[in-house]
Amino acid sequence: MSTPQPPGIPEEPPVSTAPPVPERKPGDDRPSTWQPMLYLKITVLLVAVGYSVAFVVENSREINVHFVFATAKVRLIWEILLLLAIGIMAGILLSQLYRHRRRAQLAKKPGQDRDARPDRLGRDEAVRKPG
Repeated sequence: MSTPQPPGIPEEPPVSTAPPVPERKPGDDRPSTWQPMLYLKITVLLVAVGYSVAFVVENSREINVHFVFATAKVRLIWEILLLLAIGIMAGILLSQLYRHRRRAQLAKKPGQDRDARPDRLGRDEAVRKPG
């Protein structure tokens, strides 16, 4: 609120608490189009695609795969991809087996909290839920 001033005395402008607005330069009308994370992701994607193509080309020669009862001629890349798929599937199955056994062990222990987990030192520590 301002107090009334006698006539002839100029009124003081109100004091602003807002931060000062920076001066605009010519060409500042448009937002910046430089997006470093976007360009980084595109670059990483292009490098990964290029590496994949080079990997397939390098491993395209035919090899003999000897099974117990038969031999087959396949390209090396297919053997690599088959072994990768077998490894991923084995990892998933082993993790599920571990998880199943761990749950069975926790269910057998009497008085054990179902949400109990071992801490980093291997001791069982009940997980506290916010109440």
